[in-house]
Amino acid sequence: MSLPARPKPVHLPRTQQGGQALPDFGSEALAALGTGGGRANIGHMANYNPPKIQCSTGPFWAFDLERAMDALAEAGFTEIELMVTRDPRTHEPDIPLKLAEERGLSIASVHGPFLVITKSVWGMDPVGKIQRGIEMCRAVEADTLVVHPPFLWERSYATWVTEEAEESFADSGVKVAVETMYPKWVAGRKLRGYRWLLPAELADEAPHVALDTSHLSVSREDILDAYETLAPRLTHIHLSDNAGDGKDGHMELGKGILPLERFLGELRRTKYAGAISLELSVSRYVQRPQKELVEMLARNRGYVEERLKGRSRISKGLPRR
Repeated sequence: MSLPARPKPVHLPRTQQGGQALPDFGSEALAALGTGGGRANIGHMANYNPPKIQCSTGPFWAFDLERAMDALAEAGFTEIELMVTRDPRTHEPDIPLKLAEERGLSIASVHGPFLVITKSVWGMDPVGKIQRGIEMCRAVEADTLVVHPPFLWERSYATWVTEEAEESFADSGVKVAVETMYPKWVAGRKLRGYRWLLPAELADEAPHVALDTSHLSVSREDILDAYETLAPRLTHIHLSDNAGDGKDGHMELGKGILPLERFLGELRRTKYAGAISLELSVSRYVQRPQKELVEMLARNRGYVEERLKGRSRISKGLPRR
């Protein structure tokens, strides 16, 4: 899949007295604003059926699994992304599936145990972890397994991703999506731990990819350019904001520096049909009332849904080029 080119921004004229002139909403201007100069283009946008918004349980590592799922259900989510953590109850499908079903939730995707703190979960072999993850996905009827790219020294894993992954699990119906990761920055120097840190490298090597907006910010990558590069293989998005301070903050949407309105506008304009999963830091809510956590989650879900429906302010949604 190749994306249609992003429209050029509209430059509105000003009067000679320095005031703002009324814009000429001709066909070219309306097309650039994403509303279309004719009915055909408006219909094109109206036909977009956005995916359901998921929410990841990953940031809830300090919460009981029951409390996490209670909050997600109360916040209006119907689909979740299950993170396999050090909690043994996430290592097998039975308990998460039961808890989800009791709350009217479905587990739409699974994130494998590829964090440093979960490196021993499901064994040390990355391909073995993926095999267990595929089995988990099939048991809970999830269609995507999110994994991390190989470390620099994991040559066999890298070869497996590029040459064998697609064929190995073709019959499973599960897509193995390799996530965008980030380097460490020391005194302005980039220290790489993972392979394929550049979006173009990842798109060249992995059959399916997952885009994480916070990770891209830490990598100092433009999320709009990254989306355009990764789109042909993109199946999953981890959505959060970032402060631009070099930390993987996974902030609430609209609280950081990322152009998320424009990013969501691009998803809508290009009719993105993959998964969108909120991955938001909830550490500040551990000791706070559940109501506050639920309100935050619902607010961020609404933020995405409204913008995918085209109801956001145009001022922050103008294309860059």
